[in-house]
Amino acid sequence: MSNDQLAPRSGVAPGTRWRWLALFFFGAAVLAGPVYFAAEIERIANVAVEFARTSPLLVAGAIVVALALDIFLPVPNGVTNTLAGAIFGFAFGSVVIWIGLMAASLLGYTVGVLAARPLALKLLGEQELIRAHRFASGTGPLVLIFSRPVPVFAELATIASGMAGMRLGQFVIITGLANISVAIVFSAIGSAAFADQSGLLAMTGSVVLPLIAWLVFRRWHTRQSS
Repeated sequence: MSNDQLAPRSGVAPGTRWRWLALFFFGAAVLAGPVYFAAEIERIANVAVEFARTSPLLVAGAIVVALALDIFLPVPNGVTNTLAGAIFGFAFGSVVIWIGLMAASLLGYTVGVLAARPLALKLLGEQELIRAHRFASGTGPLVLIFSRPVPVFAELATIASGMAGMRLGQFVIITGLANISVAIVFSAIGSAAFADQSGLLAMTGSVVLPLIAWLVFRRWHTRQSS
């Protein structure tokens, strides 16, 4: 037997190395985004605040609708939530965010209940329904709670809960309490960013926080599924 065969293998597999390298550059781009767009985000937030002073209910309604439609459309929840906190302040911003998140949660649950019917297929498409069916096998209270601030998984979890036959009362209690936490965190970030006139803080909360939540949840869910 040669020395090469006896020597222990070392190093990282090429596939793993490239995966971590891609993740590094993606993370660097995400972290650089807040710096690059900070001034623009600050300007948009200031304009939105001025408009909300004359039509607060209209702006609040638009935010709620945007959050609710996230179940069907690629709405950046982190940005919408943070903007709500910047526009309405911590207290009322938390309420607006919570209402929007609950509307999205209930819509997702309803689609899950109707998943075997043509309506769900028409609204989501075949691929999204397949993903939700797979996700439903591992859905439980913990998945529903931990997925609340996580892009993509938050919507899948609500749909999967309906598919899995979770009781509506249990679903409302779990998502209601979990969404309160999400609303408070994002509203606090948005209101603090507006008070300090910090576009950097707003973008960091809008982009970096959801990214971290996505990475942590995906790792946790993978371990739970294995």
